[in-house]
Parts: sequence; structure tokens; C-alpha cells
Amino acid sequence: MFNIIFRIKNDIVFIISLMYLCLAMGIILGQVDYLSFYYVEFTLSNYIIVSTSMLRIFILIIAISSNNKLRNLLTHNKIASILFIIVYSILFGFLENRLNTVSIYESSKFFIMYNLFLMVVYIICSFKLVLKGIKEKEYLFVVLSASILMLAIKAAYAIYGANRISFNVKLTSVSLTYIFSLIVIAGGFIELYMYIQRTKVLNDKLSIFYNLSDRNMHSFMFICDENEDILYANKKLKENYCGTDNVDMHKLNSILKDKINSLDNKDEIIKFVNENGGWRGIVKNEKYNKTIDCSVQLINTAEGYKAIAATYMDISDEISLELELEKFKVYDKEKNEFISNISHELRTPLNIFYSTVQLLDRMSENEDLDFKLMYEKYKKPLHVNCKRMLRLINNVMDISNIDTGILKPNFGNYDIVSISEDITLSVVNYALLKSINIQFDTNVEEHTIKCDPTMIERVLLNLLSNAIKFSKQNKNIYVDLTVKEKWVQIEVKDEGIGINDNVKHIIFDKFVQVDKSFTRMNEGSGIGLSIVKSMIDLHNGNITVDSEVNVGSIFKIQLPNECLNDSYYETYNINNSNIELELSDIYEVVT
Repeated sequence: MFNIIFRIKNDIVFIISLMYLCLAMGIILGQVDYLSFYYVEFTLSNYIIVSTSMLRIFILIIAISSNNKLRNLLTHNKIASILFIIVYSILFGFLENRLNTVSIYESSKFFIMYNLFLMVVYIICSFKLVLKGIKEKEYLFVVLSASILMLAIKAAYAIYGANRISFNVKLTSVSLTYIFSLIVIAGGFIELYMYIQRTKVLNDKLSIFYNLSDRNMHSFMFICDENEDILYANKKLKENYCGTDNVDMHKLNSILKDKINSLDNKDEIIKFVNENGGWRGIVKNEKYNKTIDCSVQLINTAEGYKAIAATYMDISDEISLELELEKFKVYDKEKNEFISNISHELRTPLNIFYSTVQLLDRMSENEDLDFKLMYEKYKKPLHVNCKRMLRLINNVMDISNIDTGILKPNFGNYDIVSISEDITLSVVNYALLKSINIQFDTNVEEHTIKCDPTMIERVLLNLLSNAIKFSKQNKNIYVDLTVKEKWVQIEVKDEGIGINDNVKHIIFDKFVQVDKSFTRMNEGSGIGLSIVKSMIDLHNGNITVDSEVNVGSIFKIQLPNECLNDSYYETYNINNSNIELELSDIYEVVT
């Protein structure tokens, strides 16, 4: 808006200046107030040249009128306009002087009417200029209004002296012309002084802006045009991308264009800026792995074209630190929950131990009872809970050994079909306690791969144990092994309670258990699946889950279909004690 007002002000001042130029040419060429010291030459005809006077009036009317084509024509062709005024004043002044035979010019009536016309026009123009000056708080318009008002007074005085032609009248008329000129000159000096003061204030503000932007130690700043050509860049930006403050702008322009074009949402930002005048937000730069806090502002220059100012900070380190801190908080929370859960898991078998021991101690004091029969009655829960505690401690040690890199696979070439089938069949009796049917299927009878059989056993037993625990009675569990070109895939499918979509992505994390309450239906420490994933990762395989609540879950294991070179085929026998440990948290365990 300021640029528009400034441009209109300049246009009006320029056009009024053309009027002053025309008047000055008239005075120089003797077309206005021609003064001779011979009394006989005091006539009406040599008072004014009408053709150039009409040109001045025409120019003044254009100046005070609303924006129009003639004003645009004059302001867009300034040199041509000045030359036209000079040539017109000389040519028409000369012709009117040479052809001064029109009798109407000699009449007092024409003289009075013409000056009355001039007076009215000058008063109207003066009034409009002073209103514009007050409205826009422009001192220069008031000065121009005062000078034009002097021309109106001069025209009124000319009417007064039309029938009183004398040296004194003519001298007074000339004096009014020069008072008009002095007002313009004085106003010009005052405007010059005010311009100098404004320039000083502007330079002070520019110095502040320079120190704020160019010496900014925290933010990168640059200004570019609509074609993304850099117009300005601060010192921090130059030194960051070019290593020095004294840099070739073409080189910097090329670097910044590459950075801008690599932004993920560049087009959206530019569209938003053009529609709303500015944009503020976080920008992701995947190409350079940067996170930027950016502010973009549309600005209008004094020349009338648009430019874009951008200020940004690289907050990648801060974001990374915040993410690490948040991750640590989550990890710490999960660890505390895990410790609480472990305490609960340990307390349950310990309470059973303590209660059973107390009972046996009391029974041992009764000589009438057969202590052996009593022990036989209660030894089952003692065995079960011993195994539960041992399983829990083993899991805690394994997760620690995996984190520290102590636990490593002992690879050999084994028949994965035989191992998987034997493990599946070994838990059939445990599943039958809940009337759950387990089926094993494979697309090959034998297939040898590189693996650690004890880890594969742990993995499958954990998945089968979970499938049994989280399935209701009279359901099915399916274990399918499929040999493919690059992978050996083992699927463990159940018809259990399933897993919610919002927790699927965390079930393989450490210390995570979907149901963390102490009143949950099934026991568990929440680290079993984390160990499963870690052991599969040690095989360079992967494990995924596909689950639907109240329908069931499918755990898919993929192991690389490859063998060790220069290694013989080995056999592996299922360890029954491992089976008892892994399924010890199924309370109806068979002993």
C-alpha cells in the first residue's frame, strides 16, 4: 500500500512539475508578464500567451484527476513529456507572437473572462491538492497548493487591473509570479530537508535491519524474486553454504536453488504464500536429512514487483535430541513396567513355594500322617513354579545377553522340517488339555538350512505357548512350513483372541505386554516376543504378525534358504526340559 501511495505521489509531483516547466519557459520566452519600462507598451495583448497558458491548465487538470490514461502516458514517457513541453512552449509562443492579429485577444472582455476561468481552475486545483495533502499527510502537496493559489490570486489581480494598466499594476502582477516561484523554491528546500531527515531515519533503520539480518547468528535469511533468483543473503547463510562471506552470488544462487527444489512440499508452500502472503511451519528435507523451522513472507518492492523473504533455522539436532529424550522416557517407562511385571511374576511362584512349604512344615509335625503322600500331593505346583521362575530368569538373562552381544547363534546345517515338526508335536499334549488341536503341514519332507536349532526351538515353543494360552477351548492351531527359492517360511496360525491394530507394531519391542494389568487372564513377562525377534534377526531373517481381534493371529517367520559351506548335515534332538520350561506358565502342565 505504501508503495502505491508513494508512486501516485511521484506521478502527481512530476505532472505538476511539467506545469511549472511550462510556466518557466513562458517567463523565459517573455510569454508571461512581459514587462517593459516603456509605458506605451503596457497593453493587454502582451500580458499572456494563451496557447501555452491553456497547456498549463490542461496539465494541472491531468495532475489532480483520478488515475487516467493521459497521466500514465506522461509518467511512463517522462523524457518525451519534458521535450514536448519545451518544444510546444517555443513553437506556439513564437507563432502566437508572430500572428498576434486576433482582435479578441485585445478586448477587455476576453481578458477578464479568461482570467476568471484561470482563477476558478487554480482555486479548484489548489483546494484538491490541499485536501490530498491533509489526507495523505504529505507536506509537499500543501506547498504545491499554496503556489497554485498564488496563481489564482494573480489571475484575480489581473481582472482588477484590466482597466487600470500601469507600471505599478504590471509590477505587482510580476511580483505575484515571483512570489509563486519563491513558494515553490522554499517548499522544495523544505521538502529536501525533510527528505534528508527521512533518509537519515531510513538509513538508521536500514542499519538496524542489516545488523539484525546480516549478523544474525541463529537464522539463515535470504530474499529472492519470483524466479527464485537470490537478491540478498545474510552472512550466516553464505558462510554455511560457501565457507566465506565474500561469495559469488551466482554460485550461491545455484546452491540455494538446489536446496529449495529438494524440499518435499515446495509447491504447496509457494501456493500458500501467493494466496495468503506468508507461511510458517516445519519443512522436511529428505535429500539432506534435515528438519527446518521456516518462515516465508511475500514482500512488494519499491519498483512494484514481488519478492520472497525466507528465514529458517536448522533444528535437526534439536528434533533428534527431543526424539532421543522421548524414546528414553518411553524406554524408562517400559522398563519400570517390566520391573513391576517381573516382581509380580516372581511373587506368584514364591507365594506358592512359601505357602506349600508352610503347609508341609505343619503336616510334618503330625505323626499320624504319611508325609510322603502329602508331599506327592503338593509337589506338582512346586515343580511348575520352579520352572516358571527358571524360565523367567532365563529370559531376563537372554535379553541382557542379546543387548550386550554375548548371545550368538551356533550355526550348523540342520533339517528345518524335522526340527519344526518335532517341536510342534511335542506340545500336542499341552494343547489337548484345553481341547485345542494342533496340525503341522509342509510342502517338502526334508530340507536342510543353516540355523541354530536351540534358537529355532525357543522361537517355535514361545509362539506355540502363546497360541495355546490365548486360544479358547476347542480351537485349532496350524503350523505350516513352506520352502521357497530364497526363504523358508514357517507360519504359526491360531484362532485365539487376536491383537488390536494399535499395538501390533510394538509387540516385538522389549518390555512390552499388551495387557499390563496384574489381573490379566494369562501370565507373562512381556519379553518373550522380543527374544523371538532378536533370535530371528540373528539368523538374518524376519518375523511379522497378521492379526484380527476375536479371529486369530498368524505369525510368519522367514529364514534364509541357505547352507553353510564345508559343513556336514547334523541332527538335533528335542530337549524335553526346554519344552517344560517354555510351557510352564500354562498352569495345567503335565508332569
